[in-house]
Amino acid sequence: MKGKRLYSTMIAIACLASVFSVNAYQIDCPKEMSFKIKFEEIPEGWEISEDKTYTSSFSTLGLFHDKPALKASLVPAKGTIDGQQQKLIWEVNHVKDTVPYYVVCQYGSGVAITKKIDLSMKSCWAVYSEDKDGKQGALHCSVNEAKNLH
Repeated sequence: MKGKRLYSTMIAIACLASVFSVNAYQIDCPKEMSFKIKFEEIPEGWEISEDKTYTSSFSTLGLFHDKPALKASLVPAKGTIDGQQQKLIWEVNHVKDTVPYYVVCQYGSGVAITKKIDLSMKSCWAVYSEDKDGKQGALHCSVNEAKNLH
């Protein structure tokens, strides 16, 4: 009996967690990215002096309408979301527009990584912080629409 109760409790917690995760979520940009440069063509007479892994710190994040390679970067607005005043808000309402949106985390080296934003979200806002280890950026998204955008 104890096992059934525990199992039922675990199922209830999982269901509640899945409902909450659909209403809002957060995408954290990694503080640092490590990468290697791959040369496609080396001009005649030249050679690579060193095969090295590079580390680059987070710089900024942005939102793109459709695939980031298409360069349709969105301009943020100021407004209110979920009762809180925010300085960097983007509308990502898939009810009005069926093309997906992407967050792009950019690094000081020029390297960028992208992630598709969940289709159920209607608005997102950026939150930046900084500590002794460097700058951090996070994109918070909600199923609620932003208000008072300007």
